[in-house]
Amino acid sequence: MKLVEARKIEDCFDGGYRLEYRFDGPVAEAFMRRLAEGGRLDFFPDFPKPFFKIFRDDGLQIKGIVTGLDFEVYFPRDRSEERIAAFALELEALLAPG
Repeated sequence: MKLVEARKIEDCFDGGYRLEYRFDGPVAEAFMRRLAEGGRLDFFPDFPKPFFKIFRDDGLQIKGIVTGLDFEVYFPRDRSEERIAAFALELEALLAPG
């Protein structure tokens, strides 16, 4: 799976940012679980589309559908540019082969 696009969705009322990350293949359950390590994962595999939401200690919230081609990430207002850059590096490491 490779990242195809990261685009800003909209500004949030609280000053945070939401970005959509789009991939060339489906988000696998194993990838979702690695992304959720160290945070709280709410996963609903029995929904018609298996929905997940991840709550991380750094304030990020990630939501999407397993087998979907994208997910959304909410970045809190404080230090959001720094958090976006850190998440990009984390995502790059998770997507790296090996």
